[in-house]
Amino acid sequence: MIRTKNLAALGMSALLLSAAPVSAQSDTQPSTEKQKVRVGDILGSLFGDRLGTSTSIEGQWAVGRKPLNTNRTQFHTRIDSDVRAGTLTQANGTRMKSEYDELVALETRYGADGRFTTAERTELGDKYGTLTQALSEGGYADTREPDTLAVADGKAEFTRRVDAQVSARRLTRTAGTRLKTDYAALITAEATYARDGISASERDDLDARLDALDARVGDTSYGSNPVVLDNKTRLANVDNALRTSGLSTSAQAQVRVEAGDLTRLDAAYARATPSSDDRAYLERRIAELEVKAKVKR
Repeated sequence: MIRTKNLAALGMSALLLSAAPVSAQSDTQPSTEKQKVRVGDILGSLFGDRLGTSTSIEGQWAVGRKPLNTNRTQFHTRIDSDVRAGTLTQANGTRMKSEYDELVALETRYGADGRFTTAERTELGDKYGTLTQALSEGGYADTREPDTLAVADGKAEFTRRVDAQVSARRLTRTAGTRLKTDYAALITAEATYARDGISASERDDLDARLDALDARVGDTSYGSNPVVLDNKTRLANVDNALRTSGLSTSAQAQVRVEAGDLTRLDAAYARATPSSDDRAYLERRIAELEVKAKVKR
């Protein structure tokens, strides 16, 4: 693994390699040297002098910048180019873009306050070093196994759970039908993602939506003595959880807007006599926000 203290040197050597005259490269270059030049070209284009006086990615973090986020599109474009050229397999390209996006999310979370601690820079550097090392070697040897369609496989069990809740009159038939329809839509989404390999972010999306469906069924609990909370408390918990959710500022703002709408709807229902379908709709929307905000239960 490439440690952070070595990352600056790698970045600097890469910049020098990418700046080398074209005539210095020949068809007789060893394959390892060609790989170094290719990686150098990527690093040089991503973290060149235009980002500041420091040419190392660690130096950018030290002054509170987010070079990985800034250059995400360029990294993806270069990976796609390597896949088309045959220097990376499709599986490796998909995996590297997914892992880079995970690094961007981590960088965004760590840099939310405009600074990175030494521990945060070290962690980011280690993960980035591993990624660039794999890229310099032409990809990972242990490419991931094809994804199993976990959502599709769980359809029969999900249907059984919904039917049991309807039979026990904990769910209306309308709510049960809607749950089955939403589960079918999730199966379709999973199949669409699987066409070119399910990335980590796509799997997270599927898991979050599946959690929301589970919450709506109402037959799962967290902990040995689950506490039933009223809607007002649940919506307040959504707002509190956003601070540590890792969501972007715009995403948090959108969740707060939705939470505000549901708070007003809950207040309106308190003054009237909502139908079971109305209550089921409110419960479903709140559960979806709880998943988005990563509320701990």
